[in-house]
This record gives sequence, C-alpha cells and structure tokens, in this order.
Amino acid sequence: MANANAIVDKMAQVGLRHGEKAGVAIAMTVFLVCVAAAIQEKGIETTPDQVKKVAEQAQQNLNRKEERDAIIKRLEEVDKIEPTDFAAAVEKQVQIKLVADQYRPARTWVTPEPGAGLIRETPELIAPSELYAFPGRGGLLVFALDDEGNKIPYKEGEEKEATHQKYGKVRKKGSGMGGSGMMGQPKKKRKKSKEEIEREAKAEQERLASNLSKSLAGAVPDKEPSEAEKKEEEDGGPYKEVTQGYRWVVITGVLDHGKLLENYRKALKNPSVAHPQYLRLDLQRRTQQPDGSWSDWANVDIEKNYSVLDNITDEEEELVAEDKLPDNLVDHLPFLTAGLYSGVHVAKLVPKEKRQLPQDTQNPMAMGMGGPGGMATGSGSMTAMMQANQQNMEGMMQSGKGRMGMMGMMQGSGSAGMGMPMGDTESVGNFWKSEEKQVMIRALDYTVQPDETYRYRVRIVVANPNYNRDDVGPGVNRKDSKLFGPWSQETDVVTMPPDVQPYAVRALPFNVKTGPRLLFQVVRFNPGDGWTVPARFDAGLGEIIGEIDREAVPKSDGSGTKTEQIDFNSHQIVLDIDGGGFQNLPNGMLGPKIERPALAALLRHDGAMIVHSEADDLANPFRKDIESNYTHELHESDSKKKREHSQGGGYGSMMGSMMQMMGGGGGRGSR
Repeated sequence: MANANAIVDKMAQVGLRHGEKAGVAIAMTVFLVCVAAAIQEKGIETTPDQVKKVAEQAQQNLNRKEERDAIIKRLEEVDKIEPTDFAAAVEKQVQIKLVADQYRPARTWVTPEPGAGLIRETPELIAPSELYAFPGRGGLLVFALDDEGNKIPYKEGEEKEATHQKYGKVRKKGSGMGGSGMMGQPKKKRKKSKEEIEREAKAEQERLASNLSKSLAGAVPDKEPSEAEKKEEEDGGPYKEVTQGYRWVVITGVLDHGKLLENYRKALKNPSVAHPQYLRLDLQRRTQQPDGSWSDWANVDIEKNYSVLDNITDEEEELVAEDKLPDNLVDHLPFLTAGLYSGVHVAKLVPKEKRQLPQDTQNPMAMGMGGPGGMATGSGSMTAMMQANQQNMEGMMQSGKGRMGMMGMMQGSGSAGMGMPMGDTESVGNFWKSEEKQVMIRALDYTVQPDETYRYRVRIVVANPNYNRDDVGPGVNRKDSKLFGPWSQETDVVTMPPDVQPYAVRALPFNVKTGPRLLFQVVRFNPGDGWTVPARFDAGLGEIIGEIDREAVPKSDGSGTKTEQIDFNSHQIVLDIDGGGFQNLPNGMLGPKIERPALAALLRHDGAMIVHSEADDLANPFRKDIESNYTHELHESDSKKKREHSQGGGYGSMMGSMMQMMGGGGGRGSR
C-alpha cells in the first residue's frame, strides 16, 4: 500500500509540473493541421466580367415582356387553375336579399338598473278552470287509407266522388297537437288587408272579363284551381274521401290568460316580453271500474288522436274569436257530415250576437223543442243566423270596418298578436299572443269506448322563457326547455253510452193481459256512417227492448231524408217494472194527483242488472241532445239543404249554468 501511494504522488507531481505544456502542444498541433488544409483548398475563381455578364442577363429577364395569354396558359398547365365566372357570381349574390331579423342579437340589449339589475325568475303557471266534459258521436269526412296507412289517390280516369260542399277551413298540418303536444293547433292565417282584398277583387274581375272574351271567341275560359286543389296536386292528390263514424269526449275550459301575463311580467321584469308561449295541452283521464272504484290517472293516447285529426279534410268554423283561442291549447273541430257538435264552446267567450237566436216566428223550428228561445235544442233558423254572421264578417272585410271580437277580424289577433310591440327581440317570437283576460282551452279524446265512464284533467305546457339564459336568479330553472303547469281539478263524470241504448220515457196504461209495460226510447249509433237515430218501442216483463225497424235517416248532402232498415235490438231484457200512473197526496195535503216516475230493472247481455228511472232518463242531457239534433237534422234534410255547420244543441250545450244543473252525461268540474 505504501508503494502504491508513492506512485500516485509522483504522477500527481508530474501532472502539475508538465500538464500545461502538454495542453499547449496539442492545441498547436491542431492549428497547424488546419492551416495546412486551408493552403491546399482551391479558391473561388470569379472575375469582374463574369459578374457583369450575370447582371446583364438578370436585367434582360426583368425587362422582357410576357404575353398575358401565355402566362395564363402556363399557370393552367402547371397549377391547373380553373376559370371562374366572377361577374355572374357577384350578380347572383346581389339578388339575394338579406333579412335584418336574421342578424338580430340573440338577446335584448338592456341596461341594468343601478344597484339592482334585471334578475329573472320562473313565471308561476296556473291550471285551467271551469272544465266541462261532454260525449259526442258523429260522422267525419276523412281521407281513405290503405293497409299501410297511406292516402289513396284517385286513379287516372277514375271519377271523383261527389262530396258535401266544403264550408269549413282545410286543416294545415305540421303543428298538430301542439307541436306536438296534446292536439295542438294549426297556425292561423294572416288576415288580409283592405288593399289586398281590393287587389284580388280587381284581378278576379279581369280574369272574368278575359274568360268572357275568350268564350265569345270560342276559346276555353281559364279555370283557376282552388288552394285546396293546388295543395292536393302538389301532394300527389286528389285523394279518396270517406265518411266514418267516431266517438269522442270534448273537454272545454277557461284559462286565466290575464293572470298568466301578470305572472310573466312580474317574473321576467320586462312587460314587452311577458307572453307565454303555449306548446300543448296535456290530457289525462281515469276510468270507472266495474266495482265503482276509479283507475289511476293515465295519459290519453296522443298518437291515436293524431290519426284522426291529421286525416280530416275540413274543419268547423269557430264561434269564439281567435284572440281567445290560443294556438296549441285548442283542438280544431273536424267538419261533421253526420251528427252535430254539443258542448264544444265556452258560452261566456262566445260573442253575444252568436249566442242569441234571431226572432223567427214564421218558422216553428226556430222556437226549438225547449220552449221560446230554443236554447236547449236545434233550430231551423240557426242556418240563417250563421249565414247572416258570415255575410256580416265578409261585409266588414270588404269595407275595411269592423270591431274586435268578430273572429278577431281587423286587428290581426292571431299569431301576430294584438298589436304587441315588435321592437324587442323576445316579443317577435312567432307564436300566439293576446291581451285577453280569459281564453278557451279544448281537447278532443277519440279513444273513448262505448259504455265506459271517465273523468278528465288537463294542464298547460309552455316554453321556458329562461332557457339557457344567464340573467336569472339562483335556483331558477334554465336547463329545461319546457315548463309544466299544475293539473286542473277533475271534470265531473262523463259516460260514453253504448251504441244501442234504451231510455225509459213513460209507463203505459196497465193491461191485464200484457201486464205492466214501459215505453222506451232506443238510441242507435252506426259507426259506419256516424248517424245516431232514436226510435220508440214498448216492452213488458221478459221481453227484449227494441227490434229491427225502418226509420228516417237524415242526409247532409242535400239529397233529402232516406228511410233505412235499422237494428234497434238493445239485447236487454225487462226483469221488473214499478211505478208509473198517478198517486194521491198524503192525508191533510190538498192538490191534484202526482205522477209517479216509472222504474225498470233490465238484464244486460253481459249478465249485469241495471235500473232505469223515467225521471233520470227523461232529463239525461245526452239523450235530449240526440233527440233535438235528430229533429233538427230531419228538418234540414227534408228541406234538402246542404250542411253548412256542425253546431248542435241550438248552442244550448254552451250554457254553463244550464249544464251545471244537469247530471248524468257530464257536467262542469268542481272549482
């Protein structure tokens, strides 16, 4: 170990003494090698003449003129540049008109109040009230469908069948059942201005003059197709139409639109945007079970109702003004070719001139079946009243004069709103707006079954005005695009009678041979054509009520009344009869004898026993409505009048106070 340490020490001393000299020697060696390599490298041989020659060549290239076509040709060959018609593109772009509304800001520019700001809240929604449900049956004119549910067009050379005259509005598709809510409604047409009406009248006069001139010269006059015909041709029509019978329950009610406006203005802090956008009307029902209990609430099948409403050809005219008919909350009424509507309008929302029948002492039908005024039944003067109203409205449109209320005529109360300010971005939304305090809601349920009893409730669904907004308070719903209102109170009980239903109307005088007997009114509904025909039959103990008989069936196409063979067999047997006749007053009471209502115990085809009371059956609103409408339709059919409207019950079914007192077939919901 001592020897090793001595060697290391010697090597360290040598490095310290001679290391610097060794480094300098290595650096000198590298330098000398580089100098030798540089001396051996050949230098750049550039003369002034060479530089001058290259400069002259560059100057010639700069001064040389190249033809434009040659340049374009070379560019096309090298870069494959395709020629463009720039002038034509610019001219085409100029023809495209820019709409300023498309460039509006997504939100309104607002200036927050000092120390406060515009913090929006969720508007408080309310439920419809004054609900009333009423059953109905009738025939609708619908498009014939094949096995796959497609419309059936007429074949080439096939004659189009004659149908009833179309007085109603053709239903526009697209937003059915509230955009897709519960039966939502088609968009209202914009009301024409006076200038447009005059311009169209002038064009029509010119066309008629041209037709006359051509006809005198032997040419074929021009035939201007109707809008419906144009639409059918565009869609591949015309299509075959058939009449089919349907059952329905109509639910009407009142919505406090004024209260909603107040809630919106309070929540949104801006009166100009405080308008609810109604999306749909949700409808639920529950069914009475055989033991008298009620099922749970269930949604009405929307798709089945769509299959009816989307396939109709005509619509009934409304009696309520358009500014009281919110889009998507009011189902339009299909035009009926058989039967009449009842209970489809809210009486207090119908203009007075449409609720009152004109005096017509010359026509006994004008007095109705329920006494003077005829408000409980159909009226022969109803058609004249509807025609007069139509003429009055047309006259107002022609003269440019009118009042608000006649179908929202002159001030455009449809989707454009009741003269609402249009400067605010949010208020320009393309949806129904109105300043009316109360508006009507209406839903039609075509999924009801015969001999079933229901209760209904509804709620409104609106677009969330705070959807995806930032200027809202804490906890405000800004994620959901829809808001759901509270459910309404349920309607009173409404029953869809069976297709053949007997009603006890009077006890017949007792006969020793036949025993006690009752007179029944049997009502027969034919699902094939939609007509409901009543007839009277007497029956005793052990006998079946009703039989095949021939009865008059009215027609709505102007062809007159037809007598047809109808099966009135109710398949119900009389088990027992009680009551009837007259009874003396108790002792001590003065007065004439009083009539005792008859009672009948019947055995149905399913083995159940039911009891019919003369007092209840005579007052049954559905039976009375059928009888009065049938009488009215017979009168119209005998006069060979084509149907102009489907309003039944002489508007009596609109009268809320009357219906509230009625029982059995329906009634106004509790409040």
